[in-house]
Amino acid sequence: MLCADAAAADADFSGWHVGLHAGHGSGESHAQVSLGGQWGSEPQTLRDHVSSSWSTKLDPDGSVYGVQFGYDHQFANGTVLGMELDYSQLGMDDARNTGPTPVPAFPSLSYDFGNRIELDNQASLRARLGHAFGRHLLYLAAGWTQVDVDAAASVVSNGGYRKLGVYSDRVDGTQWGLGYECDFGNRWSLRAEYLVNDMDDFRYDTVYQPGSTFVSPAYTESVRHDLDFNVFRIGVNYRF
Repeated sequence: MLCADAAAADADFSGWHVGLHAGHGSGESHAQVSLGGQWGSEPQTLRDHVSSSWSTKLDPDGSVYGVQFGYDHQFANGTVLGMELDYSQLGMDDARNTGPTPVPAFPSLSYDFGNRIELDNQASLRARLGHAFGRHLLYLAAGWTQVDVDAAASVVSNGGYRKLGVYSDRVDGTQWGLGYECDFGNRWSLRAEYLVNDMDDFRYDTVYQPGSTFVSPAYTESVRHDLDFNVFRIGVNYRF
C-alpha cells in the first residue's frame, strides 16, 4: 500500500544502503555413489544394488535470513547500476535412511543406507542492473556465492560392514535472479527477490567405522554431490 501511494513520486536510488532480509529456500542435490577397490571382485548384482540403493536425490529446504550492504548509482535515464554484498544464515537440510534392504540375489544379506545434507552460512557478492520508474525499481542481479555445506553417507550391513563418509567445507557457485524494490521516500525501501544458486560439485570418500568386520582388503566408495537451490526473500533497506 505504501508503494502504491508513492507511485506518482520520483526517487533516486543512488547511494549506500544497508538492510535485512528473510525468506525461504528449496533445492536439489543428487548424491551419486561409485564403488572401487575390492568391490570389483564382487558379483555385478551386488555392486549394482549397493550403488543404486545408496545413490539418491536430496531436497534441502528451510529458512533464510541475513543482512545486506551495497551501493547503487541511478543515471539520468533511470538506469540503476550497483553492487551488493550479503550474508545469509540458511536453515536448509534433508536426510533419508532406507532401513535394511535385502539384496535380491542374496536374500540373507541386507544393507541400511543413509544420506544427509545441510546448508548453513552463505556469502554472496553480485552486481545489480535495473531501471527505476518513479519510486519503483525492477532489476536483475548476478554474481558469486559461497555456502557452508555438511554432507554424509553411511552404510551398515547385517554382515558387519560399516562405513561412513563426511563432507564439511565451503562450496563456491554462481548466483543470479531478479527483484523489485520500492522506495518509501523517507530513506527506507522494501524489496522482494528471487535468486537462483548453482553450486559447484563436491565429493568425499567413506572410511571404515569401529565395529566393522571388513577392514581388509579395502572396499572403497566415493560420493559425488551436485547442488542447486532457489531462494525467495523479502528485505528492507535504509539508504544513507
